[in-house]
Amino acid sequence: RWGRTEETFGEDPTLISHFGVAYIKGIQSESLEKGVLATAKHFIGHSLSQGGMNCNPVHMGMRDVYDVYLGPFQAAIRDAGLATVMNAYPEMDGEVVATSKRILTDLLRNELGFDGLVVSDYEAVLMIHNFHFAAETLAEAAKLALEAGIDVELPESMCYGDPLKAALEAGEISLETVDTAVTRHLKMKFELGLFENPYVDEESVMDVFETKAQRDLAREIANQSMVLLKNDGVLPLKKDLQTLAVIGPNADYALSQIGDYSYPKQRDLMIQGAAKDSNFEDISEAEKHNIGVELISVLQGISHAAGSGLDIKYAKGCEHMSDDRSGITEAVDIAAAADAVVLVLGDDSGLVPACTTGEFRDSAELILPGVQRELAEAVLATGKPVVLVMINGRPYAEEALFDKVNAILEAWMPGEEGGYAVADVLFGMVNPGGKMPITYPRHVGQVPIYYNHKPSGNKSHFYGDYVTLPVSPRFPFGHGLSYTTFKYSNLVIGKAKATVGEIVDVCVDVANTGSMAGEEVVQLYIRDEYASLPRPVKELKGYLRTALKPGEKKTLVFHLPVNQLAFYDLNHKLVVEPGTIKLMVGSSSADIRLDGAFEISGNAAMPVAERVFVCNVEEK
Repeated sequence: RWGRTEETFGEDPTLISHFGVAYIKGIQSESLEKGVLATAKHFIGHSLSQGGMNCNPVHMGMRDVYDVYLGPFQAAIRDAGLATVMNAYPEMDGEVVATSKRILTDLLRNELGFDGLVVSDYEAVLMIHNFHFAAETLAEAAKLALEAGIDVELPESMCYGDPLKAALEAGEISLETVDTAVTRHLKMKFELGLFENPYVDEESVMDVFETKAQRDLAREIANQSMVLLKNDGVLPLKKDLQTLAVIGPNADYALSQIGDYSYPKQRDLMIQGAAKDSNFEDISEAEKHNIGVELISVLQGISHAAGSGLDIKYAKGCEHMSDDRSGITEAVDIAAAADAVVLVLGDDSGLVPACTTGEFRDSAELILPGVQRELAEAVLATGKPVVLVMINGRPYAEEALFDKVNAILEAWMPGEEGGYAVADVLFGMVNPGGKMPITYPRHVGQVPIYYNHKPSGNKSHFYGDYVTLPVSPRFPFGHGLSYTTFKYSNLVIGKAKATVGEIVDVCVDVANTGSMAGEEVVQLYIRDEYASLPRPVKELKGYLRTALKPGEKKTLVFHLPVNQLAFYDLNHKLVVEPGTIKLMVGSSSADIRLDGAFEISGNAAMPVAERVFVCNVEEK
């Protein structure tokens, strides 16, 4: 309900832990016999790669691993009963993760208590030999990976087949090591019930595929994920509009609304692989994307919402990633003749070279692909009100463009019902309530940028800002506008002092002071004012999305566990230290409305098993 990006739930461990646990429980079900194995990936540090490139080395110390990256995995293992973990591709601190017993056994199994299967990322075992050049032979790669703790080689047994057998027969790897992996396989198959019921009921698939309830849920999810970044009053679109121009490469391209791991995008990759000896372009679009499911584009959604009373004109304007400017003239003409413009820009997600975002599609820039910016500038030059709808897999640092448009709706990749959801928000049938799960930079040079930086971070000593830019983000973590307004008041902190194992109740009143029903995500942040190690300037510890009618007021109670404030000390031991904890409640990480503090008394080490990841919140 917070929002979504293509490959991550956000930059914050609290968000990732909360969503990850719920997602895993849903996949695996109450019993694995009724579910499937969930896999948490990538263990560990994969996302902080050199140059932002997939599989590149990760330059990260173990303190960051423990204090930031381990948390979501800890929660998934302990609180969700996680069945499988996938290794990270890269090397970290000079050691290939796929060969690291320290990471995949000592840390994952011995410290975190994971007892499921460790599966390789696709070809990760082979890559020890042909990508990292850390093993001269496939047999050596198999030995290193298996001894490190990788039980399953995916997608096929290139190293764990004949090369592993040869290493075993040559005495290069012990039978006990192989037996350990086999035992884990068999244990999981028993838990899945595969020996009793090895086959699925194929005939029952359509009973639970593409149902009305699923489509309704997809629309609800899409509606709740919309984030209104900017609005000068142009939204919701006025009822007296007579002509609306809908422009852009994503305006009538519903496939842009689904991510790179969706079925049609995976099918693109398979077709391309099968067509290596022929021309991939000869395969028709219908053949590529015949998925038997209707995807709703933004143009379709707007047409459906507007009915017959609004004249809608459409122009594509340009492709996603092309230098062809021939369509811009038509787009400008229909914009000039319209009362307002909905400009739908962004990405085409996938895994083939024509796509602009997705796995394998790394970018050195954070600007709109192709000539999309030129299209936008030309449309803006008409002087008509412009609503920018972004359908994208990465945040684009288009500072000048964002300054000029009248409104910005961040839709991310909203799924099969995404076109309807965008239209619902544009016409005010749904009041947007989504919040940013990432920090949106002004410029690529700010990356990595995140709200929960250390006190010495995100500033240029002595002057603070960059030479030509502020260090502040374009849109902060947690940001999201509404068509109504909310007032925060009456912050009450239940205890002045607390210690390990206790809970501090933080109460706040939130009221809808506008004329339209809306939903507000109320966010609780903390700061450990002084500690034995520098602590982040803000840390999200709890949040709740609450619905309020005009004039309605609710009291929200955050039940904040002191154990949630633990961190790893100099010796990588989990501790809770005495001191002042500042509490901040607000509408985003940068929009803090109320603050207070309490004291932690006592200095205590804490077993990993007693660490808390979620602050429960209730509304009254």
